[in-house]
Amino acid sequence: MKAIGIIHNPRSKKNIKHPHTIEKIRDILGKYGTVFVPSSLDDIVEVVKEIKKDGYEIIGINGGDGTNHQIITRIIEVFKDDRLPLIAHLRGGTMNTVSNALCGIKGSVSGITRKLVEHYRENKPFKTKASKVLNINGKYGFMFGTGFVANLLDVYYEDGKTGPIKVLQIIYKGIASAILSTDYIERLFKPISAEVRIDGKKLNFHEYFVVVSSAIRNIGLNFRAIYRAEELPDRIHVLAGKAEAFEVIKRLRKLYVGHEPNFKHIVDVLARHVEVKSNTPLKYTIDGDMYEDTNIILTPGPMISYIQG
Repeated sequence: MKAIGIIHNPRSKKNIKHPHTIEKIRDILGKYGTVFVPSSLDDIVEVVKEIKKDGYEIIGINGGDGTNHQIITRIIEVFKDDRLPLIAHLRGGTMNTVSNALCGIKGSVSGITRKLVEHYRENKPFKTKASKVLNINGKYGFMFGTGFVANLLDVYYEDGKTGPIKVLQIIYKGIASAILSTDYIERLFKPISAEVRIDGKKLNFHEYFVVVSSAIRNIGLNFRAIYRAEELPDRIHVLAGKAEAFEVIKRLRKLYVGHEPNFKHIVDVLARHVEVKSNTPLKYTIDGDMYEDTNIILTPGPMISYIQG
């Protein structure tokens, strides 16, 4: 059995900015692990198959939230019902939302790798946190959203600049736009036409401001809007319905600290099965990666154990 297999995404912004990181990781791992560099999404499957065959105990992910989502999806596909390895997030992305929520790890990619090797070499037990993932149309991740969430990400990605400051700028500009009644807030709050069923029951809306779910409470910038996300392993917390801009602005503090927001026209429940259907493709996100589909099904996925700092 081998120790640590690190899957490195050379296309993440942080790894592009620091191209020598991969050599540092290899030097730190030494005999205790291997660095894998998939050339495509399909290649990740082959890498994970090799990791499973060789019995690696820990899979390190060097990339951001999107990289984590893509690799976790392939890990679940390959391992199926077999016991999953421990996962270590090396914080190789811009936002590192999943790492912030689950791992509590700080520091550089090489610094985190060094701690992993030291713990393994000295046979120290790893502190871990188990979390379910969301299953969205057979893909796995921690955060899902359509409507407002997809609209916000369209704005977030449009000029190529990303990061926490960019998100804050969008929030502040949206508040100002709502006060001044400009078109910017209408773009963010553009509703989607859809039919939503939660555990088989059809909701009484034809348009939705948002349909959102998460397996982690902290969905970025310490916002805990999906405040029951970690409550039950076999349920997902979903919010779906309509809201005006000022309704959301008035509840920003509740959404930030993780209190029940009490929207008048948003269903706020724990569920086993959520289906979103539309006559036209809906944009939606899984952990920051964007997709489109006319039929979206969400269910609880398996539990995954992440190494904590």
